Amino acid sequence: MRAKRKNSINMMLENMRIFTTIMQGLSLKKRFSAKKGFLRPVLLAVLATACMIFICAVSYGSIRTNASSGFKYYTSVTVENGETLWDIADEYVDYNYYKNKNSYITEVQRINHLDENCCLVAGQTIILPYYSSQYIY
Repeated sequence: MRAKRKNSINMMLENMRIFTTIMQGLSLKKRFSAKKGFLRPVLLAVLATACMIFICAVSYGSIRTNASSGFKYYTSVTVENGETLWDIADEYVDYNYYKNKNSYITEVQRINHLDENCCLVAGQTIILPYYSSQYIY
């Protein structure tokens, strides 16, 4: 009888070990499936963050490039006797920003609402654009 009892206890212990192993296996499955469910949002968040960093870096580079190339300002000039837009443009045009003197004069005419055939009058004040690498506040 003792041998039977010992056998049944050993069988029970073996069954419990098997049951424990199965439960641990199921528990691991749940953990992995839970991690997969958790992993997807984390990967999406990391990808979104990387995209935002890339977009900001590209945007900052283009903003920095425009600012470092010069700031556009305006100044007022009083026309003296006998001066023309060509004479004034000689002093203020910056060929780094204008392809030729005509494009600068066209902008000056647009800013001051001047016609192409308009003559300047001595004492007249006009607004002229110019560029500077320094930021003036």
